[in-house]
Amino acid sequence: MPIEEAVTEPDIYTETRISMLTPELRQKVRDNLVTSQFQKAGCVRPDGQSWPAWFNHVPIERVRVATGSKDFGMYNHQAGICNWQDRYWYVFSNGADNEEAPGQRTMLTSSQDLVNWSNPTCVAPGDPKGDMWRNTGGVMGYGDRLVVFVQTKTGHSTARKPGMSANEEAKAARKVGVFVSSDGKDWTESDVVDDCHWYEAPKLTGEGKLLCAATKEGRPVVLLWPGDNPLVTPDIIEIPYDNSRGMDSGRFPYGEASWYETDDGKIFMFHRNETDELRLRVALSEDGGSSWTHPMYSNIPDSKSRVSAGRLADGRYFLINNAIADLLNRVPLMISISKDGLKFEKQYFLLNEPTRIEFPGVLKAHGYQYPCALVKEDRLIVAYSVNKEHMELLTVDTRNL
Repeated sequence: MPIEEAVTEPDIYTETRISMLTPELRQKVRDNLVTSQFQKAGCVRPDGQSWPAWFNHVPIERVRVATGSKDFGMYNHQAGICNWQDRYWYVFSNGADNEEAPGQRTMLTSSQDLVNWSNPTCVAPGDPKGDMWRNTGGVMGYGDRLVVFVQTKTGHSTARKPGMSANEEAKAARKVGVFVSSDGKDWTESDVVDDCHWYEAPKLTGEGKLLCAATKEGRPVVLLWPGDNPLVTPDIIEIPYDNSRGMDSGRFPYGEASWYETDDGKIFMFHRNETDELRLRVALSEDGGSSWTHPMYSNIPDSKSRVSAGRLADGRYFLINNAIADLLNRVPLMISISKDGLKFEKQYFLLNEPTRIEFPGVLKAHGYQYPCALVKEDRLIVAYSVNKEHMELLTVDTRNL
């Protein structure tokens, strides 16, 4: 008897989308992508002329903070920066060669002038002979104490599926702790929350509560503290996430999101999205972070990397990311500017020069990665890694934006 074939139907569904680019900027974003793909493919213009540059480079000052080497460690990534007690404090993850390998640790360096940096010291060591490593989740000042957020992982394995985490399959045990110091030298540790994953230190909302994005058990969440004290346990608030459509629902395994709040109290959360959409997802809260929309599909391009969002001293809003819909192309580091936080109308290159990996390692990628921004009067200070090997920062005079 013939075997009956299963009847299949296409999946048809509706989805809420959010448009956050002006029509003019949206067209330039498209033209920039097309031009870059033509160049990548080796295409020559019919008229023999050079391909146009659709965005300008904003003037920057660029500084090397820590240099990867065989002695120091060839893996350096996950930057965080803050200003505390008249110094700048810069944290990052450091390992021998590969990402998320046993022994990976959290390091700290400081500077008074953003140019001359102290020798990095260890805040949270890993265990190179065992099964434990650290990811760095940001740094902030709280009164007379410096606070570093550190994620501890155990259960190392080697990834077999495509993805950017060597330990995603292992469901590695995770906990986030705070390391606290009064001088940046001696540290005490306490736990904050188990099985969470995040890379940006919490920031204050308009209501005076600390807030940051995270991932818990593979789902997007927000951590909301009762006030400005990062040393107490935060509430864990789930962002609505219906993954019944599989990859079409978006995917948020790394907790890499950043946010700003507009004058009328709307909080926009920009999520890295691990699907093939190559667009950021945006969740919105209108009650101080207590409840959220589903992460909406946006028209903001992203090559799949961490983002950094915030507000400039003059009241404008910014978003820094690898703003090109080209998978894992982290060479163009770009900044988008908005007057009202609702629509971005300008975009600039911060960095766009090709890079070359010096020390090949697991899950390394070319480019300028994982930005973390700090606003200081008319300066925007951006910490980032280069190829996951070296740590740098750049400063921008925001009057040029």
